[in-house]
Amino acid sequence: MWFLLLVPATIYAVFVLGVAVVMARASYRNEEPETPLPRIAVLVAARNEEERLPRCLDALLAQDYPADRIDLFIANDHSTDGTAAVVERYRTQNDGSLPTVHAVTVPEPYAHLRGKALAIHAAFEASDHDLLLVTDADCAPPPTWARSLVAYFDDPATGMVCGHTYVETHGDWLTELQALDWTYLLAICSAFVETGHPITAMGNNMAFRRDAYEAVGGYPALPFSVTEDYMLFRAVYEQTDYRLRYPADPALRNYTLPLNRITDVYQQRRRWARGGTQSQWWVHGVYATTHLAHLLPLVALFIIPIPTVAVLGLKIGADLAALRATLGPRRGLLRVFPLWEAYLFFYLATLPTVLLLFPRINWKNRKL
Repeated sequence: MWFLLLVPATIYAVFVLGVAVVMARASYRNEEPETPLPRIAVLVAARNEEERLPRCLDALLAQDYPADRIDLFIANDHSTDGTAAVVERYRTQNDGSLPTVHAVTVPEPYAHLRGKALAIHAAFEASDHDLLLVTDADCAPPPTWARSLVAYFDDPATGMVCGHTYVETHGDWLTELQALDWTYLLAICSAFVETGHPITAMGNNMAFRRDAYEAVGGYPALPFSVTEDYMLFRAVYEQTDYRLRYPADPALRNYTLPLNRITDVYQQRRRWARGGTQSQWWVHGVYATTHLAHLLPLVALFIIPIPTVAVLGLKIGADLAALRATLGPRRGLLRVFPLWEAYLFFYLATLPTVLLLFPRINWKNRKL
């Protein structure tokens, strides 16, 4: 009977090994997008991003894309710092040789529309482009990012594309821990989506067709969520015939800044878990199995230690295989693998209880 404690961990290990296989066999698009390149808009929501926004704008202005075919729409979401001045400086200093920067004022929240969803919708409304790319103010995409995302839309059946986001590392355990954790989470997301089972999205590295957004009514028609990217992703999947893509294609990489404290990292995972409560029924089964796979073995160690150690070895080996298949040239991050594995056990075992006791999320100094 006690062996039942090890069933979730065994299921989890088999599943993660499947993720490793999918990642190892993944194939990516390597052709240039068709010419002429389409007009695109890049949407960025910015709330109190005075310090980080210049890095993002510099990266977007350096895109390897014709300057007259890319526009940047920066939605200033009621910032109380110098964000508006940063946007205005970039907007007015452009001599025409770079993409045009547009300043978007986010209206007051109304009905259920608030937060980042409202900011992105305001930027969407300010544009008239058929293809829209979205990133965050703390991200700095490489010069080929826009061109690589656009290439996937040569397939008219594709309505939305997400890419992997890499956490920048500074040679310390905390930034490398975050980088490894993002790699693990996004590998699972990619494996699900690329095998026809969309589970979630990453809104700081996303592109979609205007037709797809309008077909689902955009954010005004979607329920409020602290993970607004997931709600849009799910709506396009469920309400349209468009195909969704989430390849682990290195050409689609984006770079985000790490958080500075381990408590902030945990709170970020708590926010993502809160958004996950709005998932489809079968996704809840995945979440429950994952939670139990990291909680029950800790109990089983005291009851049936030898079988538990064997199953934990299988589980940890599966995690390592999935990471090795996804990291590519960043495999040096595996030096913090033991620490990350301990952290994974901690947050996956505790998040459901913490979320139940403290459901409200504090994000950008807002209670959501």
